[in-house]
Amino acid sequence: MIKAKMTQIILYVEDMARALSFYRDLLGLPVTYPQDLADGEGALWVELAAGGCSLALHGGAQERPDDHQHELIFKVEDLAQTRMALLNAGIHVAEIRILEDGAPIAEGVDPDGHPFGLR
Repeated sequence: MIKAKMTQIILYVEDMARALSFYRDLLGLPVTYPQDLADGEGALWVELAAGGCSLALHGGAQERPDDHQHELIFKVEDLAQTRMALLNAGIHVAEIRILEDGAPIAEGVDPDGHPFGLR
């Protein structure tokens, strides 16, 4: 059995200022990145504390090539081994790639079509 821990939910948003108005100003989730964020205008990536994981708002949703507006991110102990176990179980998981921050990720789709990432 794989032991994964959800660490982040990514929501792709079209209007960052509108999304911040809801999640930060109405729901009260504190912004953790970037620290000096004002209204969110022009921001492409914003993280908020959401209890046991972070909520990341990713701008530019209108440019996303598919209809998914979210992605679940899980932390695993061994990325390559976890990817192989999921592939063996018939779950599509792409090759491991390196993100802009230098961290590896493997992305897949659950049986209902929800995108997820393994880090």
